[in-house]
Amino acid sequence: MVSPASLSKSEEKETLNPRNVYHIGGLQVRFPYQPYGTQLAFMSRVISTLDRAQRDGRCHALLESPTGTGKTLSLLCSVLAWQQSYASRFPKGNSAHKRSHFTPDVTRPPSTEPSNVVEVEKPPRVPTIFYASRTHAQITQVIREYRKTAYRVPMAVLGARKRSCTNRRVQGKPNLDEICRCLIKDRNKPKCPEFIGKDDIVAHPSLQQNEVHDIEDLVKIGYAVRGYTFDFTVLYYYYLLFLKSQIYSLLFLGCPYFAAWDMYERAQIVFCPYSYIVDQLIRQEKLEDKLNGAIIIFDEAHNMEDIAREAGSIDLGEETLFKLQSELQLLSLAIPMIYQPVCDAIDGLISWIGSRKDSLAKRDPQHYFSSWTGDKALRELEESNITRKGFRKLSNCLIDAIERSMKEIRPHLSGIFVSTLQELLVTLGYFFSRDGSHSHTLDYELGLQRFIKRGDSSGKWTHTLSLWCMNPSVVFKAIVDLSSSIILTSGTLSPMDSFSSELGMQFGACLEAPHVVDANQQVWAAGIFSGPSNQPLNASYKTNDEYPFQDALGKSLEEICSIVPGGSLVFFPSYKLMEKLCTRWRETGQWSRLRLEKDIFIEPRGGATGEFENVLKGYYDCIGGKNRLIGRNRRAGTRVDSKKGGAFLAVCRGKVSEGLDFSDDNARAVIIVGIPFPNLHDVLVGLKRSYNDTYKSSRNLLGGGEWYCQQAYRALNQAAGVCIRHRFDYGAIIFLDERYRQQRNRVSISKWLRQSIKLYDNFEESMQDLKSFFPSAKEHVESKMLSYKEVIDLECVVQTEPETSFVINGSSASSPFSCSSGLTLERGGPPSVSSHALKRRKFISSAAVIDLEKENNHDIITRRIEFGSDSSTETRARVQISCLLCRSPLGHPDNNGSSYLNCLVTRSSKKYLLSLLKETSRSEMPTSVSVIVTDCSSQDGCVFNTIFCPFCSVPNTTCLGVQIMATDSSNVHFLSKVSFNSIHPLFYD
Repeated sequence: MVSPASLSKSEEKETLNPRNVYHIGGLQVRFPYQPYGTQLAFMSRVISTLDRAQRDGRCHALLESPTGTGKTLSLLCSVLAWQQSYASRFPKGNSAHKRSHFTPDVTRPPSTEPSNVVEVEKPPRVPTIFYASRTHAQITQVIREYRKTAYRVPMAVLGARKRSCTNRRVQGKPNLDEICRCLIKDRNKPKCPEFIGKDDIVAHPSLQQNEVHDIEDLVKIGYAVRGYTFDFTVLYYYYLLFLKSQIYSLLFLGCPYFAAWDMYERAQIVFCPYSYIVDQLIRQEKLEDKLNGAIIIFDEAHNMEDIAREAGSIDLGEETLFKLQSELQLLSLAIPMIYQPVCDAIDGLISWIGSRKDSLAKRDPQHYFSSWTGDKALRELEESNITRKGFRKLSNCLIDAIERSMKEIRPHLSGIFVSTLQELLVTLGYFFSRDGSHSHTLDYELGLQRFIKRGDSSGKWTHTLSLWCMNPSVVFKAIVDLSSSIILTSGTLSPMDSFSSELGMQFGACLEAPHVVDANQQVWAAGIFSGPSNQPLNASYKTNDEYPFQDALGKSLEEICSIVPGGSLVFFPSYKLMEKLCTRWRETGQWSRLRLEKDIFIEPRGGATGEFENVLKGYYDCIGGKNRLIGRNRRAGTRVDSKKGGAFLAVCRGKVSEGLDFSDDNARAVIIVGIPFPNLHDVLVGLKRSYNDTYKSSRNLLGGGEWYCQQAYRALNQAAGVCIRHRFDYGAIIFLDERYRQQRNRVSISKWLRQSIKLYDNFEESMQDLKSFFPSAKEHVESKMLSYKEVIDLECVVQTEPETSFVINGSSASSPFSCSSGLTLERGGPPSVSSHALKRRKFISSAAVIDLEKENNHDIITRRIEFGSDSSTETRARVQISCLLCRSPLGHPDNNGSSYLNCLVTRSSKKYLLSLLKETSRSEMPTSVSVIVTDCSSQDGCVFNTIFCPFCSVPNTTCLGVQIMATDSSNVHFLSKVSFNSIHPLFYD
């Protein structure tokens, strides 16, 4: 048991109060809700893995838990509980881990062996938790789950400069990283005023007591802190840098980027993108000390094999090499000792491309390619002046050239070429390295391509040199050797066979967790083998060019879309097939018939992030019922009919299938066309299949064909998994292809789903069952909601008066117009209280039951609100309401210095404050107001304005609630009241 003296105030309260504490794997785990069986199993595997890692020195886990089962929350609570237990068991560090250390006798010659060897314990250190995910958006979602836990440890969230820069003169520039390094070259006399203010961010009150924060929070604080600099060097530098247009303001902000790195030094949990751990240079430069013996979690790890291979590979275009050559030639004149060897290597690569590009093997009229591996690859590189023997000297020169650029020591390479040299250094380092007697040259393919770029009407040939890693364990082994435990987790890891062999690691624990939904009642999974005219559906490359198939598929989608309410996601194996089908449907009129059933949105091919975000927003708005113009997805002047819903055409492995929220009506159906096998004509896919076939026995790999199939079904499972997002969700998952008739094509589908798949040879029969599914599933879910009970604990403080008081915290919104209770507030006219987001949380139609329990020996009680079917009478209490971000109380202090507000707990359809909180100074706040605390309702007819905390340093950032401004006749009793955000979200990721 953890001693209360060693815990923070909030942790002590949680320890004294055993509610929401569960004994799992010999540990007490605090979990904010009643855990599902799936969550208990997941947490048990995490804890047993970490226990074994501590006992045996190393242990890893491969854990799959379907989307919507609370995977992230379970992972955080269990790993933090284990870390806390470790700290209590080994307050001075783990004495089992010692290292030899000697103190040299300075009187002895350097060659003499040291005589005074002593055993020195490692300094006390709790294993650091690294939680890595693919994107910053996914990290934000993880931190949102971390906020729900009772655990608070020193944390850091790491991200790119471009996401966190507050220097208004620099942010948004394409060479921001290079400018930043230049400005802070001398850390003692930095030329960036914001860098000076980073300490103010770290010391900001909102970040004390180990408060949870993400990058956006740091940026807000960076803009909130204020300071002045009178350093003449800083002012004069800006005067020159910006062409004397305007001397930089004396007022400076804070730098979130370097504040995060300062917080990293003492952090016990670190949130970061994959690249910080997988990229060798970043890992060695900034993280390696903390990674030694750390617990590393890779979330959304279904693509980890590809990510590791890409981290050890490089593609060099001929044009890039020419530009790099020109810059190196100039630098070689100034500092030949560093830059001449690098310049010679680049010259050699350019000459080698020139000598080989006309003798490449023809793949098609616009694509020529040849490759070499092992000793053949070594000989080819030797012709370009890159040899195994000379690589040590070349690598030293590359490191020196990179360091000069990073430290802004002139003359140096420009930023764009630094990243090229970094990739070249890392890739050649892996290529020339050895693993015991095994040379990694056999794990690489040296390739040269000659091709015409897609869409290039000029017919200009492009040449690209590639050094591709075929074995991801070459890259991943260093991470495995550093850590004590690696946990790979995702909603869709299946099929799981390849991870161990591909990554070169053994997993002590594997889990394919079941779903929390009733798959037979809430999921309609079907394999449909033919279309409306009994035309077989087969999207394989042999038949997908045939018009009968294309027309039958279009008619099938039309029928399905006419039945499915809300939104449908349609996944195709590739962009090429999707574009081919859309073209055919436009020619035949099928496209117009589809648009009569659903408004159609198309995932842009290789588009910029902004383009995809616009299309995604259009789809969400369509499903949410907003009448708006959709831009290029709609004809000019055509408006969305919100009653029809939408259909989003996307591809497996695309952005739509990766980590986006398509809960409830956003995806009432997921339709998968064909089986998403990787492109057989892709050069890299072919080389990987051949590599696995060659080394299947000697390196214990899956055969090339088996690896190829697993890639397909992992992408399929990822797409299918976006349909069900939480316990009360429901939807249809439809596989349109006759190949699903064969058992071997269903065996690799996720375990939770494959047993529920119904097989249909008759299309009309399948549509009849689909029609009956949706009303049945909706009724089942509504019944499930009524019987469901959710326990919410609120922090309580007892007064000497007989009234009960408790604290309700306003929620720091992720954006200025959103709040955690589910209301989404937007600019413009006052929105409806019963918005789509709120309706997603309307679990009950009855009143709340209030239980107050008091511990005998402590002045701490817990308010438990159980959502059930009982009624309750009115109860009076006093409430202390404070802002979660700035901690300022919102009531007027009484004679005792407290800020309590009169409260009324009653049966009602909404919860409101009976007085408007003035967004002014504290002196103008009302001395007391009345509060109504109840459940939510499905009634509409109210419009509102937002209420923000008047004391936060950044205006309009903390949404506390909404003031009811106007109502219909049935809701007039809510007029002028204020709803506060105090209910915890009830859904998991």
